[in-house]
Amino acid sequence: MAKEEYETPLIDVYNRTHMDALHEDGGWYHRFLPDGVFLEDLGQIIEEELIKAYNEAERESDEFFEARVKELFADIFAQANPRDLRGLLPKKPPVAWAELPVEIQREIQVMHDGAESEGVTERTLKKRVRQYLIDQFIIEE
Repeated sequence: MAKEEYETPLIDVYNRTHMDALHEDGGWYHRFLPDGVFLEDLGQIIEEELIKAYNEAERESDEFFEARVKELFADIFAQANPRDLRGLLPKKPPVAWAELPVEIQREIQVMHDGAESEGVTERTLKKRVRQYLIDQFIIEE
């Protein structure tokens, strides 16, 4: 099955600014040439070396870019949900975090944040979460 190609304004801009190194007119590296040097002055060997250097720089920058994006995304996700609260859920009967209504998840997050500021132990917090789930008719005693 062929991959569907679609374009958005961002993809259009990216494609215009990140042309393939072997683009027909060679214009991809015009902006990197020193003043007074023109494409027509370059021979085949120089052009191949330029392509090799460009590809190496692009590969290095892609690795850096990917690592940096992951780092920034991790910070954003940490702000959205700083702790994995699944460990607070009772094991018997088993409760799946993903199956809980959003309101219940939010309330457990509030309970966690409040308990953290009060200095409540994790064991006590688990008991509170269990009782809350019983009170909300999510689980039975």
